Amino acid sequence: MSDPNLPPPSGEGEQPAGATPPPGPPPGQGGGTPLPPATPAPPDSGGAPPPAGGGYPQPAAQPYGGAAGGGSVVPQLDVGAAISYGWKKFTENVGPFILLVLAVFVVIVVLNIVQAVLTPSGGGFIALLWILFLAILIMVASMIVQAGVWRAGLAVTRGEEPSLSMLTDTTNIGPYIITSIIVGVVAAIGFVLCIIPGIIWMIFAVFAPILALDKGMAPMEAVTTSINWVKERFGEVFLILLACWAVYIVGAILCGVGLLVSIPVALTAIVYTYRAFTGESVAA
Repeated sequence: MSDPNLPPPSGEGEQPAGATPPPGPPPGQGGGTPLPPATPAPPDSGGAPPPAGGGYPQPAAQPYGGAAGGGSVVPQLDVGAAISYGWKKFTENVGPFILLVLAVFVVIVVLNIVQAVLTPSGGGFIALLWILFLAILIMVASMIVQAGVWRAGLAVTRGEEPSLSMLTDTTNIGPYIITSIIVGVVAAIGFVLCIIPGIIWMIFAVFAPILALDKGMAPMEAVTTSINWVKERFGEVFLILLACWAVYIVGAILCGVGLLVSIPVALTAIVYTYRAFTGESVAA
C-alpha cells in the first residue's frame, strides 16, 4: 500500500508540458463531454431536418372552401354532379335565391310597363329613334339586374351567401353587357336561319357572359374562350345544358312559380360547370 503522504510516482497525475487539460463537465453535471441537443423533427416530417432558412412549408391555401378536408371540392364535367350541386346550393340558400329571382321579375315587369308608357303611338323618324333608344335602355337595365343572379351563382361556389345587393353591383358590368349583346345578336341571326344554328351558337357561347362578368374578360376573348372550351368537351357540356334547359322548362310549366326554384338550380349548375373549365375548386 502506498503512503498518502508521499508524492505520486513520476508519470501519474501529471500532464505533459504544453498539453491542454481535457475540459471538465459543466457545473452541476456528471463526467463526460456533453453532446449538443438534437433538433426535434416536426410531426409527419419523416425525421427530416427543416429546410434551409428555417421553418417548414405551409399547406397550400384552399381556393374557396376554407379549411382542408371537405371545405372545397373539385367540380366534374358530369350532368349528375352539376345538377346535384345546383340543387344543394339552392336548398342551402333558399331565401336569398328566391328573393333575388323575385326582385328580377319585378324589375323586368316595371321596366316593360315604363317602356309601354313612354313608347309614342305615332309614327315618324323621331318616334322610331325614340323607340329604339328606349328599347336599348330597357335591355341594358334588364341585363344589369339579371347579372345579379349570375353573381349569386358565382358567389355560392365561393362559399358566400347571395344578397340583393348583387342586383346593383356594377363590377365588370361593361364587358358583361357587351358580351351578352354579341351573344344575343348572333343567336337571333342563328334562329332566323332555321333555328338549329342559333341553338348551336348558344351552346358554344354559353360561358362567354360568365367569363366577362367573373373575370372581366374582353368580349371577343370571352366568346373565343367559351367556344374553345365547348369544342374540347362538347358531349359533356351538351348533356349538362340539356338537363339545365329541362329544369327551366319544368319550372315554367308549374305556373311559372317553379322558376323560383328552377332558375337558381340550373344557373348554379352552369356556374359549377364553368368552374370545372377554369380549374377552380368550388365550396362544398
